[in-house]
Amino acid sequence: MTRIGGYFALGYLFMVLQTAVLPWFFPFHFTPDLILVLIVYLGLNEGYLRGSLLAYLLGSLMDVFAGYYLGLYGLALLATFLAVRGAAGRLNTESSMLLLFMVFCGTLVEGLLLIILGSLADAGPLWLLIASRLGPQALLNLVAAWVLLRIAAGVQRRMAPRLQIPGLQRLDSRYEP
Repeated sequence: MTRIGGYFALGYLFMVLQTAVLPWFFPFHFTPDLILVLIVYLGLNEGYLRGSLLAYLLGSLMDVFAGYYLGLYGLALLATFLAVRGAAGRLNTESSMLLLFMVFCGTLVEGLLLIILGSLADAGPLWLLIASRLGPQALLNLVAAWVLLRIAAGVQRRMAPRLQIPGLQRLDSRYEP
């Protein structure tokens, strides 16, 4: 239960950062989707039940913070988690490059799901806004995932070397400072 609480607290922190703090530093409302990075991480390292619950809860919380329609992000993040989790069974989930690749692909999947679900909800021109920002958003999320990976590796090495953060047991040498 403490791991679920830790993930939820981290998700809440990421949500506050991406909705209240980071828009001050990024132009044109382009902010990294830190929740998506966490959902991809959960998809690579957690089981279906725990990860699905967290993905839907964090997506629903995202709807409350910055969503247009209630349930839109909840369903999109849940489906993104399930897609990543389905692919994770066939891949080496310890690879940091896989995390970065899956964040890029997860951004595209989430964007397409938001377009589809938004059109079903009769959201009007929301699909045009999402489609026009999908490419830059994917690159921004990729950079944010790389930065978060470096921070997590540094925290594990310096502050808690005996603590095994799931998915970071075998870090590539290129992420060392």
